[in-house]
Amino acid sequence: MKLLPFGNPAYKLNLLTSIIGGLAASIVYLTTFRITGFIPSAIFASGVFGFSHLIWFHSVGAEIFSLNNAFCGLLLLWVVRFQHASNKHRARVAIEASFLSGLSMCNQHTSGLFIATIGSWMFLSLLRDKAISVRQFCQTGAAFAVAMTPYIQLPASSYIRTSPSTWGDQRTFFGFWKHITREEYGTFRLTASDEPGDLFGNLLTYTEDLIYELGIPTFSLTVICLLSAWLFPKIRTIVYVFLATALGYIIFFCAQANIDHSRNLMKGVLERFWMQSNVVVCILAGCGVWCVYKPLEDRIPTKAASALTAMLGVCAILAAAQQIHLNYEVCDLSNNLIMRDYGRKLLDAVPKNGVLMVEGDMPSLTSRYLRYCEDYRTDIDVVDQELIGFPWFKPMHKHIYKNYIFPYDREFYFKTVLARKGDKANIPFTYNFADVFKVHIDAGIPLNIYPSMKHGDEEWKQYFETWPMSMVYDVKYKSQPYTIPEFIEIVFDIDFNFSPNMDYCNKNIYPTRSFEYAIAESCGQTAFFPAEHVHRLITAEGLHSKAEGLPLLLDNYKLYQRAYDTLTRVKADGTEVHYFEADRNKNYGVMAYLIYSSYITSGHADASKYARIIVEQWQVYFERSQKEDNQDLQGVIKDAMKRFPDLLTNDKHIL
Repeated sequence: MKLLPFGNPAYKLNLLTSIIGGLAASIVYLTTFRITGFIPSAIFASGVFGFSHLIWFHSVGAEIFSLNNAFCGLLLLWVVRFQHASNKHRARVAIEASFLSGLSMCNQHTSGLFIATIGSWMFLSLLRDKAISVRQFCQTGAAFAVAMTPYIQLPASSYIRTSPSTWGDQRTFFGFWKHITREEYGTFRLTASDEPGDLFGNLLTYTEDLIYELGIPTFSLTVICLLSAWLFPKIRTIVYVFLATALGYIIFFCAQANIDHSRNLMKGVLERFWMQSNVVVCILAGCGVWCVYKPLEDRIPTKAASALTAMLGVCAILAAAQQIHLNYEVCDLSNNLIMRDYGRKLLDAVPKNGVLMVEGDMPSLTSRYLRYCEDYRTDIDVVDQELIGFPWFKPMHKHIYKNYIFPYDREFYFKTVLARKGDKANIPFTYNFADVFKVHIDAGIPLNIYPSMKHGDEEWKQYFETWPMSMVYDVKYKSQPYTIPEFIEIVFDIDFNFSPNMDYCNKNIYPTRSFEYAIAESCGQTAFFPAEHVHRLITAEGLHSKAEGLPLLLDNYKLYQRAYDTLTRVKADGTEVHYFEADRNKNYGVMAYLIYSSYITSGHADASKYARIIVEQWQVYFERSQKEDNQDLQGVIKDAMKRFPDLLTNDKHIL
């Protein structure tokens, strides 16, 4: 990180990930060529693999998956080396493969499923051929153990405690083992719940995604390779070992992946683990090209064979070019700054010397990265709600916090954590959000939460309530709430702009399963939260139907208007682009209707102004939501049009 003289940490990690992603594609090329000796096969396999959406998208952002792809590709390459080696040298190749296996396990545990199949095959082959000695067997185990030594960094880091964030306390063997086995967050599962994985549903989803990602030609060539491999002794064993490796991985993973893949974002989380098996599929598809070519080579003249080779090479290049054409726009993240702006907006919303308590990967990772890696807003503390209930949270994190107060010396798991671990013991629940809120508010430390409070601990709601300050929520005692005018005055001073360039919030420019899409889908909603909160307060207190409530309605209307103007763009053709859901148009119109009703009763001259807003907003709502059967809203529109027939109703085009 420090060797590169330019760029922030995110840039450096993204660059490193991209280089590793290119290396993974090169390994796919080399592996396919070592199997077939046929360049078009290698070009096809590496081109389709490297430029597929899934591989490309996750190779241009800092993640572990590119390195996992590279390691899995290397393991497959060592399968080829092992198969081609003489009995005398196979044990040495197995020792090298064992070392690679240890390194890959340091990066991602799912590679262990590849290692189990490949290692078993190599070991049985060596025993069958009597090609390994006891000494070489011990060397194989030692090589794996040596490769795992990077894990020594975990207990060392726990003792030194220089990291701004960590999961678990690895200073004891029990804590170290718990972290290695991922006991607290699911082991081989994607969530820590006891819900089983949907094997057949996940397999079906994977197959559909495989065909979508790699294309029907790739899928067809893979099938051709599997069906015809027995005709070619050169590739037969390797192909079937690869097949067993991929099937063992994908079946086990789909059986364990207990995540709701019906939701786009969760499917995006799931699909990242499909890349590992796609490495095998692309290599087998490349072998399929060779299986198509080889029978023809033996039956046509040499010149014709050369021409066919050239033609297949061109087709392989065209297949890669097609992947580039399909995926370049969505994988071009060179101007993608939504994560940075999202994180900065979260941190900027927190008062000076405050505490931000976040829930979920997106707010937690973006805000903590900016705070602790780029030293952005160094006056505040960012605390992950998922972590504060674990007993290791305080000893491993207390050194980094300036403002956050730990209510007790002793902490216990939250009830939800205990429940999902299956621990039904009646453990005293002595550390909850109510205690956290109390010590901070009593100490005068600003405390904000985003996007909501963790489920399972509801006791805080008896004493506290939250107030939306656009991006974050302020926490107040129920006995000491803001008055409505006071709250309106505060939020009027808040900058609602999520980003200097609100086009970042156009969710249609991101993959539907990406974190960027989820942020873009939600970021536009936050500007309306204060207006809608005031709206609820006014209605709850019955002020909307009283004369003294009219000034509050007018101020609340201004909040709606500001949020609407901030999150609406008008294109050159007059089309309006809204970065918020259609219900916000309806709510905006409802607030205008409350003022309109008061003005109609009193004969106020501005009644037509609010009638126009009602008609415009509710027509937009009907167009965007396709809910034109709301008779109450339609009746108000007709009444307004009858009272003010000069209202323009078709002067806007809505997107």
